[in-house]
Amino acid sequence: MIAGHPWRRRAHVAAVVAIGLIMAAPFYLLIITALKTPQEAVGFPPTWYPHQIRWENVGDALGLLNVTSVVNSVIFTVAVTACQLVLVVTTGFAIAKMPFPGRGPLLWLYVITLFVPFQVVLIPTFIIVRDLNWIDSYWGLIVPVVAQTSFGVFIFRQFYVSMPDELLDAARIDGANWGDIFVQVVLPLSGPPIAAYVAVTVLTAWNMYIWPLISTTVNEMRVLPLSIAALATPSSQVPANIAMMAVLVSTLPIIVIFVFCQRYFVNGLGGALKE
Repeated sequence: MIAGHPWRRRAHVAAVVAIGLIMAAPFYLLIITALKTPQEAVGFPPTWYPHQIRWENVGDALGLLNVTSVVNSVIFTVAVTACQLVLVVTTGFAIAKMPFPGRGPLLWLYVITLFVPFQVVLIPTFIIVRDLNWIDSYWGLIVPVVAQTSFGVFIFRQFYVSMPDELLDAARIDGANWGDIFVQVVLPLSGPPIAAYVAVTVLTAWNMYIWPLISTTVNEMRVLPLSIAALATPSSQVPANIAMMAVLVSTLPIIVIFVFCQRYFVNGLGGALKE
């Protein structure tokens, strides 16, 4: 068969490898630049590996990171992830399995908002936050991001639709109410999609730049991406290799979370997308 021709399989593998190399190239350049000397980091033509590895860059970069920004990023990421997870899991289960009036239109409302870019609602959201006097506060930083749950609700709704109704009916016959069914039956089976969603949400919240930039004006409320972006300005006088090392150090928590959660992506998000 043509589909099984060895040349076609080799072409697919070559295409995957090529795409992987293209996507990995920026991260590789980040690593080697972070380990170079200041002169080599800005030299032309650029080198593809550091001729002299400078491990002192790690300590210099850690000294530049603002502790307050790190704490703000941790609080922001944990709060957004936890609140969004509670909302999407419970809402996805309710829309998928609990009969109530307006369930279909509610699902379509969530689906429609998936196609609305955040930039479209950015100004109205800022006006609401300003009128509530939430500028430069954790409420203004966290709540508008927590409200962006359309993708998560759709993912978990698809996952719970594929869950057999007989499993829930058996629990109801045993006298369990909806709360007991959700806690004792549904949640223990939701590990893969929860892990996958947590990894995606942590990645998004930790690297978020636009909304924290708009909703905060004082350094005490700045998150880590804003502090790192300030290192790239000409007035900062920070060498390029140290700035790149600061970016690399800030990326390590995300890499660790992805390594631990990567095996859940296919079983979690991939399985949830098919009904």
